[in-house]
Amino acid sequence: MSGIEEPVSEEEVLQRLKEALGEALLDARIAGKRRVFVTVDREHYRTAVVALKEMGFDFLSAVTGVDAGDRFEVIAHVGRRVSVAVKALVPKDDARIASIVDVYPAAFFYEREAWEMLGIHFEGHPKLERTFLPESWPPGVYPLRKEYRQGSERG
Repeated sequence: MSGIEEPVSEEEVLQRLKEALGEALLDARIAGKRRVFVTVDREHYRTAVVALKEMGFDFLSAVTGVDAGDRFEVIAHVGRRVSVAVKALVPKDDARIASIVDVYPAAFFYEREAWEMLGIHFEGHPKLERTFLPESWPPGVYPLRKEYRQGSERG
């Protein structure tokens, strides 16, 4: 931690994120008591996560990947007193985003799961390899993509 006190209110979190990210914030809102949601393009995802870490948000509860139809969403859930969901928009035709494993080591397996199940490549991840699917699973077939149909892995 950099010695900066963790924000204690949702409003303070939003204000400090706006100061740190400025125009990079596509959306920033209070979603409820102790819940803040922000959206950024994938190019600003790591910057947003690092800014939160520097604010004292040292707990990562999850990194989730979502197939939103026309794009992917990668969502880092971080916090302590206030929980912040940082959503990054990732194009389906170029499904890559910076890894945050070096910022939050807990992201290690979450990023592997999103890579394996959705095909999102986390650049800089130290060990993207299968966790759930068998080694014989065909390359390029991702079971959590909307276009996946059960049985399609068999050709």
